[in-house]
Amino acid sequence: NDIGATNQTIAEYYFAAGFDAIIANPFVGWEEGMKPLFDVAKRLNRGTILLTYMSHKGATEGYGQTVVDPYTCEQIPQYVSFARKAAQWGADGVVVGATRPEKIAEVKCILQGKAEIYSPGVGTQGGAADAAMRAGADYLIVGREITMAPDPAEAAQRLLCSIKK
Repeated sequence: NDIGATNQTIAEYYFAAGFDAIIANPFVGWEEGMKPLFDVAKRLNRGTILLTYMSHKGATEGYGQTVVDPYTCEQIPQYVSFARKAAQWGADGVVVGATRPEKIAEVKCILQGKAEIYSPGVGTQGGAADAAMRAGADYLIVGREITMAPDPAEAAQRLLCSIKK
């Protein structure tokens, strides 16, 4: 992500290439940051998904840091600020790692149904599909757990069974 003009151009190219949605980092802010991207997505009837808490171990360094809400002066974790922005800005979804089901549940409460939760990090990074779904994830993003498995079809079936329990 970058300044608004760059975000707008990137969004236009991705959507022209056939992408249905784009994942963006809300850290750049709204004015001259995310707004142009959201405008393009809305105009083209495409989705916007905001990073809220990533799945890797180092995510705590950025998404878990304490920030001050400029409107309330309340000290809150960065991911809470990002979840609130997703709801305020009208994002279609947020990314919250399956490795942190407690964060999924917290973000679900903040969003109050205004956006869906996409959870990466299932399997290889240590996230459990069933725990993420129970916590409130709407979708799982699964990569290496399936693609690097000796039998990808069996790995996918195993994951599917774990969330249907």
